[in-house]
Amino acid sequence: MPLRRCVLVMMTVMSLAAEARGQQNRLLAVEDWTYAYITRLQRRGHLLDLSPTAPPYRHGEVVAALNRIDRTRLNRTEQHWVDLLDEALQPVAAEGGGQEEDEIVFTYQFQAGARTINSDRLDVVRPLGDTLNLFLYGTPFQLYADAGPFVAAIGWWQDKYYDVDPDGLDTALRLLIRSENTYVGYHGRLFSAYAGRWSNHWGVAGEPATVISNNPRSQDQVALRIGGQRFSVTGLLGELDSVTEDGRFTGRVADDSVRVGNRRRFLAAHRWDWRPSRRFALTGIESVIYSGHNTGLSLKYLNPLHAFTFVVDNRPKNDENNGLVAAMLWAQHRRLTVHGQFMIDDFDARGESDESLTFALVGSVVYAASSFDVGAQLDVVSARAYNTPQPEGKYLYLLRGLATQFSDYVHVSLFADLYLDALAPGLRLTPRLHLLAQGERDIRQPFPVQGEVLDNLLDGTVARTIRPAVQVSFQPTPWWWIRLDGGLNVMSDVDHVAGQDETRFVGLLEVGLRLVLNRAFRLSFL
Repeated sequence: MPLRRCVLVMMTVMSLAAEARGQQNRLLAVEDWTYAYITRLQRRGHLLDLSPTAPPYRHGEVVAALNRIDRTRLNRTEQHWVDLLDEALQPVAAEGGGQEEDEIVFTYQFQAGARTINSDRLDVVRPLGDTLNLFLYGTPFQLYADAGPFVAAIGWWQDKYYDVDPDGLDTALRLLIRSENTYVGYHGRLFSAYAGRWSNHWGVAGEPATVISNNPRSQDQVALRIGGQRFSVTGLLGELDSVTEDGRFTGRVADDSVRVGNRRRFLAAHRWDWRPSRRFALTGIESVIYSGHNTGLSLKYLNPLHAFTFVVDNRPKNDENNGLVAAMLWAQHRRLTVHGQFMIDDFDARGESDESLTFALVGSVVYAASSFDVGAQLDVVSARAYNTPQPEGKYLYLLRGLATQFSDYVHVSLFADLYLDALAPGLRLTPRLHLLAQGERDIRQPFPVQGEVLDNLLDGTVARTIRPAVQVSFQPTPWWWIRLDGGLNVMSDVDHVAGQDETRFVGLLEVGLRLVLNRAFRLSFL
């Protein structure tokens, strides 16, 4: 090999090794504000080293992707977004330079915020009641420790909404605090493993997903990933809440309503990602909820290389199970980005029943110009989706949907994001139009009995909502932000009562504050 080529190869290997050594492998929580800016840049062809449909990202890989952006090609608006991410995420060097292999870097993070809304539910399209509520939230303690390829995180999340959520169970009893984003992990070039509690979102950040989303509370889980950028296999095995013998979700085994015979529940899921180019990705997904009186962590479900199709019903079959399969596509051509997912819950391949296809479909099309985005989103979920005859098989965790909170609906959203950084850095204005048709079926209802007649989609009296709205967000720095979503909900057949119409204003205001310790503490362990 010529000397010049040898030198180039050695320099490349050394730079990659140095980059990997300095990367921090903590997970960038899927609820973090930075994903909005990452998605905007990805729509414009930047940060595509990060898979657009596989949050959460690792902190270090986001920093590495930011460093590879050609800053000379950015306009003023894009430069502001990159500056915000740089200021929030770029590691601060301690004395002695970059992180060394024999050192641990500690990072402390604090965040606090408040949401006020004239509804008991935070979903502005589906308001519940008209009480003016104030929900405080934040993390008083979030500590990360990075040591080479290893990471540990401890986090406490406090949220008043956890206590009064009308759709889910109360998940924070002591001081309204729940341990979240708490885990240990290892990341290598072709293999990573994490164990603990955090949230996943298998889809584009900020958009719905059909199998795993950040709608439920974060779960305790083990996640394994094998592969690189072009092809990878990801598997996770998570513990869900138990169900009582008579099919009720209480979240507490010691609850008086639980006598004997509660069934333990677990979620196992796989995804196979293929990215032949930076602008095209195809993903196959499968998931299983398995349960039983004596069920525990199962090695056959932990193995990411098992295909559930050939595992769940073969011997040994120690548990009951309910499975889903899905396909996901993400593609980009110049300034146009397309994302779609299609999930199948159940279908009759032999024609032996009168059940229709049980499915969920979500998708989006977005065109990104220099200072605005314009796009459309679609969600369609059939009436029986995520529901099963056995209550323990319902696609729920603490009564929050693992993918979507509702079923039996069609939702269309048209929007235009106008980036007004020329007037004030960090200012965004979004006119949006929601069109929602909601049938009577719900994941939490009993599964239809044999012979019961219902429509496969939009069953019963359909409640409809038209919501023209305006969203405003202002974030001049990474350390504080203000967001407003105000709109007029024009609703017909409210609560599925024919002729019961209502028109009301629904507004949500959020303010947030974030602080990251300016200087990392280092402790040598060799």
